[in-house]
Amino acid sequence: MERPPASVTTAPVQQGSFTVDAHFVGVLKATSTADLYARASGQIVEVHADSGDKVHAGQLLARIEPDEAEKAVQQSEAALRIAEATLSQRQANLEIAQATARRTSTLFDQDLVAQQDQDAAQANLVGARAQLELAKAQIAQAKANLAGARLELQKTRVVAPFDGWVGKRYLDLGALASTNRPVFSVVDLSTIKTTISITEKDAGRIHRGQPATVQTDAFPNRVFEGQVARISSVFDAETNTTEAEVEVTNDDATLKPGMFADVSVTYRTEPTALLVPTSAVVETENERYVYLAERAPEEGGPKNAATGRGEPGDPGAGGDAAPAAGPRWVARRVPIRVLGTGTTARDLSAVQVEGEHEMQPGAQVIVLGQDGLADGATVAITEATGTVAPRTYEEGGKRS
Repeated sequence: MERPPASVTTAPVQQGSFTVDAHFVGVLKATSTADLYARASGQIVEVHADSGDKVHAGQLLARIEPDEAEKAVQQSEAALRIAEATLSQRQANLEIAQATARRTSTLFDQDLVAQQDQDAAQANLVGARAQLELAKAQIAQAKANLAGARLELQKTRVVAPFDGWVGKRYLDLGALASTNRPVFSVVDLSTIKTTISITEKDAGRIHRGQPATVQTDAFPNRVFEGQVARISSVFDAETNTTEAEVEVTNDDATLKPGMFADVSVTYRTEPTALLVPTSAVVETENERYVYLAERAPEEGGPKNAATGRGEPGDPGAGGDAAPAAGPRWVARRVPIRVLGTGTTARDLSAVQVEGEHEMQPGAQVIVLGQDGLADGATVAITEATGTVAPRTYEEGGKRS
């Protein structure tokens, strides 16, 4: 009894623009991360931010008990005011001493005062000048003391060092803060990065500024655009790999540090590549091949030599043909060489191949049902599609 034909699904061999990608796995990291420590010990009396909050550079996040520091500032301000008043008094004394010295000198020139009076006036002038310089020094000292007191007061404030997001709040209101324990962690999520390990082979085709994309399990239907930001110039002698960093703009903070990411770096574009869906490729230890669905000669109508398909209107020839009834088609095994895998111009996964002359644009390649087929086996085309599965593969057929 003759075996019934195997039911298969076909898709046309295509020709068009094709990008070849290198695929890596990485862990996302923030470009800037800071643990914020208290710079003064004491009880936390104010908390103005929590985990997940967006913050701006200089924004107050928490305050430590400031009473002692505020008193020190007040005392320094009072000392400065005293020093300023003393300076005004010393300035006035100098002006009086200068006037007295001028008047005494005029009288001395007219022999109206004694030498002793002249010497006393000059000495008073020198003393007034010295007192003024001392007052100026006291002003400088008071200002320095005030600056130091204000710095100590600033240490009771925990502020954001840059625009970003609070990663975690470690201490609660009322907790005792110390200089060796963080209060907050802040991360800059405007740009996210990941480090990938590249081999010597990859290093020859990946360069700084090259476009890259990132996908995560958290957002499987979203592709984040980025680029290769930097590449290490040193290879690890044990692994024969080096590291590259890929940066992705993340203005909406969708991507988070710690997420695992699939990273794709596009390094070649073929404008007229011969393409088959990845699902069509059968791989063994020794070879790769596909099955083409060809019109059986005995079923009437010549085979199209250019495409390997039946004439228009036949099932499997594309279009809206109805499913074939009976064994009208045979599976032809065609060895291929995979030149690269990646995405088409329509962002569909495909494999760039070289094969025998049957591998022409438009030929029908079996994408479903080829398991267990033998060369020349009869098949029934139950569905003919014109698309390929939306998955991405790296060069050589390795699944990402």
